[in-house]
Amino acid sequence: SYVIESKQYAQKKQMRRLTPTECERLQGFPDGWTSEGVIDGKVVSMSDTQRYKQCGNAVTVDVVQAVAEKILLTITAEPLK
Repeated sequence: SYVIESKQYAQKKQMRRLTPTECERLQGFPDGWTSEGVIDGKVVSMSDTQRYKQCGNAVTVDVVQAVAEKILLTITAEPLK
């Protein structure tokens, strides 16, 4: 677990929840990537709940790249003799 140097969390022994921006950063997205969306043709601000869902349903960019590179190496490699 992560130790937080804060009296607020240390006294209650609670873990701090990630912010939507921190979740975006972990997924490799720019800050504010999930902050707005289009609903019924209008640009609206997304709630934190929706932002967490969007990040949770996303695939980390770096992971997809690494998997794709491994697949490419596998299919382009010469067969064993």
